[in-house]
Amino acid sequence: MSLPLICPTCKQSLHQHPASKGLYCDAKHHFDVNAQGYYPIVKVKAKSPQSSMTRQQMRARQFLLQSGLFQPLVACLQQTVSEVLNSASAQVNWLDYQCMDGFYLTKVEQFITQNSPELNITAYGVSDAENALFAASKASVPATLIFSTMKMLPFADESMDVVTIFDAPLKGQECIRVLKPDGRIVLVQPTHQHLWQIKQQVYGELAEKSAQLNIPKRLVVESEQTVSFTTDVTGDQALSLLDSAIFAWRANDEVRHNVRSNAISALKCEFTVLVLKLA
Repeated sequence: MSLPLICPTCKQSLHQHPASKGLYCDAKHHFDVNAQGYYPIVKVKAKSPQSSMTRQQMRARQFLLQSGLFQPLVACLQQTVSEVLNSASAQVNWLDYQCMDGFYLTKVEQFITQNSPELNITAYGVSDAENALFAASKASVPATLIFSTMKMLPFADESMDVVTIFDAPLKGQECIRVLKPDGRIVLVQPTHQHLWQIKQQVYGELAEKSAQLNIPKRLVVESEQTVSFTTDVTGDQALSLLDSAIFAWRANDEVRHNVRSNAISALKCEFTVLVLKLA
């Protein structure tokens, strides 16, 4: 079976050595799985991309996800991705873009394997956060894990049946480039209402805004649904949510202390789940 992977140095197809599982191209560039359990597929002699997630963010994220706090979102993603894959061919290439520790990838893959055993899924998890990939490897995430720059993904044009983006914004054209003409992108976006009570402590006066979708022009929305729920959280959980949020850098020590000192009843959590296709 041919791989959808390409060499980041010369753009030739990558092959896999049966014994070592190492990857190589015809120009003799080699990429072996490292001791941490993932493939560093970056340009030869190029400066490695920097980790995009701090240890504090990683610990906070894992603590929250394992607590089951986001189970309503997990259930929605399981159903949405399952429906997308069931409309594809029996052999599916799945890219989880900025997969982080692979929590959502694992939950969705387990659901699909149980409910659609006829599908032959080959999953790839890509991130530029090495500590996240190490965590994914330790958790035995069911995917080939790859460390790469997000600006140049090591995949051939039109090689992916589905691209999932659970933990990052959709930027640039790379996810579109690797998507098959009839493929789909499943994108999760926190709404302006997400973590509303915590945001109020960080920003002070906070005005409500209407939802805005930032979708590249080459894509159109096939389906859209909102996952909205409330949950009671302790001060420690609230602080972990703050640490894992993109606006965490705005919180000074006083704000962090206040967040940790008070439990929050009915904390608002809200996401938009989009299925996108090529226009």
